[in-house]
Amino acid sequence: MKIDTIKIQELNIYEHHIEINYGADRFKFTTKIFYHDIYFSELKEKYHESTINKIAAYIALFEGMKLCSLFPKYYDISAVANYLDSEAIKLFTKIYEGVFAQHWYENNTTDYKGPELIHPGVNLGDTGVVNSIRGHDNIILTGCGGGKDSIVAMKMLQKADISFASMQYSHSVYGKADIQHNLISGLLEEAQPVKSHKISIYDDFNDYPFLKLYFPENSGITVPETPVSIFESLFLALYWEYKYLCLAHEKSANTGNLFWQKLGREVNHQWGKGYEAEKELNIFIQNHLLSNFTYFSLLQPIYDFRIFQKVAQYPEVLPLIHSCNINKPWCKKCAKCAYVWLGLMSVFSPESVNAVFKSNLFDDDDLLPIFEQMIGLSEHTPFECIGEIDESRLFMKRCLEKGLSGAALDIFSQNVLSDSSIDWQNIEQKYNHVYGDEHAIPEWVFERVKELL
Repeated sequence: MKIDTIKIQELNIYEHHIEINYGADRFKFTTKIFYHDIYFSELKEKYHESTINKIAAYIALFEGMKLCSLFPKYYDISAVANYLDSEAIKLFTKIYEGVFAQHWYENNTTDYKGPELIHPGVNLGDTGVVNSIRGHDNIILTGCGGGKDSIVAMKMLQKADISFASMQYSHSVYGKADIQHNLISGLLEEAQPVKSHKISIYDDFNDYPFLKLYFPENSGITVPETPVSIFESLFLALYWEYKYLCLAHEKSANTGNLFWQKLGREVNHQWGKGYEAEKELNIFIQNHLLSNFTYFSLLQPIYDFRIFQKVAQYPEVLPLIHSCNINKPWCKKCAKCAYVWLGLMSVFSPESVNAVFKSNLFDDDDLLPIFEQMIGLSEHTPFECIGEIDESRLFMKRCLEKGLSGAALDIFSQNVLSDSSIDWQNIEQKYNHVYGDEHAIPEWVFERVKELL
């Protein structure tokens, strides 16, 4: 089966949520995005209604990118085209190519570069009026997904005496919304934001077994999660008057999983979190939507190797953090769980980590191939949000130095540690360094956090 056209069929804005209906030929899907503390009627009074419709159109455009997992020939954006301009098409293509390189690789597809965006009978809009956010210059909206990176970033803002509000969101693909929000809220009690905001997303394209039943040969659904979440945060920024959005993406997000010779390009699972995407989104939003909105990552100057050391300064958060995308808080069977376990074991006492995970993942036969990928013994690193090969190697080396044992550590000793040509000191210097010039952190923020990095 092939899909010819995916389509934004309808976009509706209600008092507390927006609803987007999509089509993929004869199939229908819906995405609903709920804002727990926004009244859209008030937002439309405060800002021009066209501004609200325009932001919603961009959310619809990028939420619809997940349907590109079906390799459609066309993407019909007629329903929102009059709120978009030609630069939006260029941004969509840029984000699509960066995020979907992995999808091409997994499906061994070299002759597909994405759908043609069409809008028959509807003209694209012009750039129009670029608005500005009224309000706070010194309160930062800060994303919290519940993981180690989020809490480290918030603790840095706390120590720097920078006020911040939290933004958390649940997604139906990760399970019940209340469970996700409760997990994150537990962690936020250790961060003490001045205000907490919630977004809940319900998405039946991701949620249902559609792809497995109708397209079993397809590797799976790819979602531009970070880029679309930036656009979804703009309603919070407008309603609650935040000019800054801070996320916690580390430097290793800029490094790909492999270089694919067939296409002559890098494949990077984390591209949407990286510095290149961050710059593209910032420039576009400032030039086309909100002139004084700035999105940045507080942890962009440092690698995971340093972040794990930072989180070890807060042992009270160890039972509260969670990073698994399969079964929260931890499924203990995926690459993300294995990687975070490895990093935590390298910096915390084994007893404290075991109290959370209650099993030795180093001896899990199902995880051994994943650990091999992490330390560079396979074709590529796992397609997950994890650190670089040498970071995983450093973590394993530290675990061995602490007297830890397990099958994964045996593999590391035999295949990596035995190589006397590896310059461990030089590797550690690279990953323990603060890269002060390679970030988009506002100068006033960086001046107050740079000694904390």
